[in-house]
Amino acid sequence: MFDVPLPDLQKMHRMAAALVLADPVFLPLFERIERELARQEMAGATLRRAQQVVEHYKAIA
Repeated sequence: MFDVPLPDLQKMHRMAAALVLADPVFLPLFERIERELARQEMAGATLRRAQQVVEHYKAIA
């Protein structure tokens, strides 16, 4: 599976939200997009923490 670029995913999120308000049948699509946004945010946070660890050990080496 591939990652959807974050700006595209955010646009899809807005569009799905509007669809859900028009018809709740789109709720599963909205929830799936929200899960993907959360997954990407978590991955980004993990990468930032890893970078901080590397920088910390470079500073004390």
